[in-house]
Amino acid sequence: MGKPVVVPPVTLAQMCFSLGITADRLAETGREDAVEILREMERTAQAPEAPAPDLSALGELSTFQQELILKVLDERPRSKKEKALLLHTLAAALESEPDGDTPTESADRRGDVHSA
Repeated sequence: MGKPVVVPPVTLAQMCFSLGITADRLAETGREDAVEILREMERTAQAPEAPAPDLSALGELSTFQQELILKVLDERPRSKKEKALLLHTLAAALESEPDGDTPTESADRRGDVHSA
């Protein structure tokens, strides 16, 4: 018979977590060092997830409109971060518009839009 192997507390906690062994059950073994780690892992796993962003407005756009937005973003090379910033800026502009107005309607009133 070999000598007993003592598993490091982090390893033991990870194994228990993966196998679905609770911290209360692990506490019965006397390995309090691993129990505290496992309790933290359980708390983290139970933390509420951030709500998913509401993409319903994007879904309401026609395929043509979605493709047009992506085409404009791709007219010149941009990083993903740059594209995200542009979309964020556009969203902020849209949100600041009075209800019922679209950016095109507001631009028409200001004389910013010219027909070809």
